[in-house]
Amino acid sequence: MNSALDTRFVIEFARRMAGSDKLELFVALSLSTLALFAPTNAMAQEVTVREPVVGCIALLLRDAVPANFEWSYWASGGGGFHTTDSSRGFGVLGVGTEGTTGLFEVGAKHRYGGPFEFRGGPWWSLVSDFRGARAEGGYVISFGQVSHAQWGTYTLRMGRGLGEDGLGLSQHFVATLTGGVRYAGQRYSERGACDPKPRPKSIAMVDQFRLFATARSTLKDGAPWQFTFGVEFSPTFFLPPYSLGKWIGMRL
Repeated sequence: MNSALDTRFVIEFARRMAGSDKLELFVALSLSTLALFAPTNAMAQEVTVREPVVGCIALLLRDAVPANFEWSYWASGGGGFHTTDSSRGFGVLGVGTEGTTGLFEVGAKHRYGGPFEFRGGPWWSLVSDFRGARAEGGYVISFGQVSHAQWGTYTLRMGRGLGEDGLGLSQHFVATLTGGVRYAGQRYSERGACDPKPRPKSIAMVDQFRLFATARSTLKDGAPWQFTFGVEFSPTFFLPPYSLGKWIGMRL
């Protein structure tokens, strides 16, 4: 109903009520006015309720997103023995590198340290027992957590190699178990609550400090075994920037 029709309706209603008591006329006009304006007010209220609320919470979020490929290099030192003469030990030095990609994750993301993650990839190293040297390589599986591996990060390296040392000149099989701190600083980033989630980096370097235990053998009948133990570490683990978070494997 437009405004002209509304006005004529009120005048006509008042004319017909002219013979009535003034109080009745006043009430009738009041009711008519409410009836005319009620729909307009109701429509305006409906539009107001449907109007979207725009805003963003002032909140800082911290994400830990593993890179597609994470690599590390290490130096190692320790000692060991051969099964043919376990009473006579020897020292051992080595260098190596490894690179891993994510295999799968297990557990809830809200768990402290994030979900457990399994990673895998190639590794290579050169090791010496001061009587010779061996080159070796193979596949490594890593187990830790996405944000903070509170119980440490563990790896299992398996492979083959070739060299001449206390085991003689031969090919050999090797298995190494490691456990310690793994710091992937490039995983971490900060953003606002309305900012998009970060995308994983293509490649990133990680720092490590861990203990290792290695077994080597040619697996031939009567062939001796070589067992070595010691420490592996990334040299950059001890370089600036220094932080407690780096030394415990997380970003504080």
